[in-house]
Amino acid sequence: MRITDLEITDFRNLAQVAIKPGEGVNIIYGANAQGKTNLLEAIWLCSGNRSFRGAREREMTRFGAKVFHIRMRFADRERTQMFSYDSGGEKRKLQLNRIPLRSPSELTGEFTCVVFHPEDLSLVKDGPADRRNFLDIAISQIKPVYGRYILQYNNLLEQRNALLKQIHRTGSGKEMLPVWDEQLAKIGTAVSILRQDYLQKLSGLSQGVYGGFTGNRETFSLEYESSVYRDGLSEAVYSEELIDCYRKALASHLEEDIRLHYTGVGVHRDDLEILVNGISARAYGSQGQQRSCAIALKIGEAMLLKGITGENPVILLDDVMSELDPGRQDYLLNRIQGFQVFITCCDTAWASQLADGKIFEVSAGQVTPKDRTAVESI
Repeated sequence: MRITDLEITDFRNLAQVAIKPGEGVNIIYGANAQGKTNLLEAIWLCSGNRSFRGAREREMTRFGAKVFHIRMRFADRERTQMFSYDSGGEKRKLQLNRIPLRSPSELTGEFTCVVFHPEDLSLVKDGPADRRNFLDIAISQIKPVYGRYILQYNNLLEQRNALLKQIHRTGSGKEMLPVWDEQLAKIGTAVSILRQDYLQKLSGLSQGVYGGFTGNRETFSLEYESSVYRDGLSEAVYSEELIDCYRKALASHLEEDIRLHYTGVGVHRDDLEILVNGISARAYGSQGQQRSCAIALKIGEAMLLKGITGENPVILLDDVMSELDPGRQDYLLNRIQGFQVFITCCDTAWASQLADGKIFEVSAGQVTPKDRTAVESI
């Protein structure tokens, strides 16, 4: 999968952009606050996901404009498609091949994309919520039904927690808990199985990327830490036995849940452990190791998407070069094969290290293709 044409109007500070990206690596360079990340954000929206910055649509329209427009032509193994995204006015307008879409989520699976941005260091450094969110977005691109599972689970969890507060306050309603527990157990079991299965596949691929970064001098692995299945899931098969284990976990925490007013066990409390040389990267990894782990996870995600869907997702890497040594920089620039990659950076020296690909300069919201020799002379 690759983007062949991209047009952006009045998105953030990008007034008018029209580019034809290369099939391989595309370097997007320029000083800070010129629009490099805005370009990647516009591409990311075309995957059907929300802004990776957490912004609302009305915040993305250029100051003084009323509507932003994104037009993207992309090709997979079978055909070329056209997507348009207009927002900021009275009503959002989405079209795929001139067919109206009701919401961005209908794009899931049509244009697949993986993004790394500096905040993704939270995958390694911060609490478990960011790692769960990473898993939920990644798995949803492969199995759209998974996103519905998460939505259903969160709705059930909210209702169970409301009932726990009522029980704590009034002492009534305890007889209703089995209704919510049964549904949570069934959906939570399915989510647990899908997460563990995904991580088992992702771990090997990310290890390959991390080994490429380090010359195989360091090891990388992932472990799923379940609050329900403490000894792990021996088999990734949905069964009454696993559902019953989930039920018992909820029952064993019931009195504490009533006291604390929330559900203390379940997939909403699970975590992903990232290990370098067998020890926690979060607790003991250097800044460079933590950044390498986060990038390895993202590129591994892209490789897994390719293996399952048969299509190469587009890879977006925002400000990845800082705190990486020359060997790891070279890996990102020249050794990711078979994918269309967009890499933003500030230093033209990194752009000049690109062996083969396209280079674009971003300045004051203008995106201009650059000849390699022109960049090398800067």
